[in-house]
Amino acid sequence: MPPLFVVETVWKTTFDGQYFFNTDTWSVLALVLLILVLSGCMRAAGAHDDMVGSMRRLFIDNRFTIGTLPAMIGLLPMPGGALFSAPMIEGLADEANISADGRTYLNYWFRHVWEYSYPLYPGLILLAAIIGTELHELITYMFTLSLAAILGGSLFGLLGIEKHLRKGLLGSELMVELKTFIRGFWPILLILIGYVGLNLPFLLILPVTILLFGLTRLGFRKFITISATSIDIKIVLTIYAVLVFKDVINNSGAVDELAIVFETWGVPHLVLFIILPMLIGYLTGITHSYVSVAFPLLLPFLLDASGNVDFSKVQLAYTFGFIGVLYSPVHLCLVLSTKYFKADMNGVYKLMLLPVLVLAGVSFALYYLT
Repeated sequence: MPPLFVVETVWKTTFDGQYFFNTDTWSVLALVLLILVLSGCMRAAGAHDDMVGSMRRLFIDNRFTIGTLPAMIGLLPMPGGALFSAPMIEGLADEANISADGRTYLNYWFRHVWEYSYPLYPGLILLAAIIGTELHELITYMFTLSLAAILGGSLFGLLGIEKHLRKGLLGSELMVELKTFIRGFWPILLILIGYVGLNLPFLLILPVTILLFGLTRLGFRKFITISATSIDIKIVLTIYAVLVFKDVINNSGAVDELAIVFETWGVPHLVLFIILPMLIGYLTGITHSYVSVAFPLLLPFLLDASGNVDFSKVQLAYTFGFIGVLYSPVHLCLVLSTKYFKADMNGVYKLMLLPVLVLAGVSFALYYLT
């Protein structure tokens, strides 16, 4: 790209849009700021301790708690959501002597186990629209991949960490812990109700939740103080840099040329299903980016002999595209988790290798068996 085109791209990423702002960029930055504030308020008010403490007592095995917390936050399909669950597993990770790379991997991996089958993720909604099928048909078929992700993360993550077993709870003790959990969990539950049940945007429901929680649990003065101190400007600048880099990659034409090159070279369709989505996913770090670019190009090859969509091919392309996203150095959740736990990204990559092989193996099995 000519230098002026790079400068123009940076300008457009930042300012080009309505009211002199790029709404896509600033909405992501605003969401991450709100996540930081809500997480800081919940931590200051003891909500994190309520949730983690009650789950420690509700679940017999601490390893189950470590996997469940980020998976539960994964039900909120928001950019950088792994940053929200990171503080929740920190105490459990300390207790089990998990390394910085290990806790980053566990938080990051289990945060994304629903992205193959949860109907609120934009990538799946877009995919169903592109291939012309009902969303429920698609996610019913793809749910096996979520199970594969949970299996891979459990076998090559949770089972390898230090185990602490606790006595199960019954009767009144169980009810007390459930109430304690709800006391800490209700902000997340409110966000789910607003987003799923009422179809409200995150940029509306998050500030409302923050105000309701912060003012009722902290009081006005402490709420203002905690909100201000919860914002980490380094994290915000890192995210901005990632968004700029993503736009530079897209505007350079490299992503579009990949498809043309593969088609010109006569690459076999099976290889195309794997390589094209995976490279685009790796370059952009965003699920709906590889879905929107790769699947329209692959669509003619995703049909069976009768002209119907072949879900075995669809899931293969989607899975390998998402493997590219998981390994992308511009994936916000990876960047934020690594930064939060002060981990080495290369170490996280290595820990993800075996669960990714499980995921890929299940995807290939679906392709060949169905």
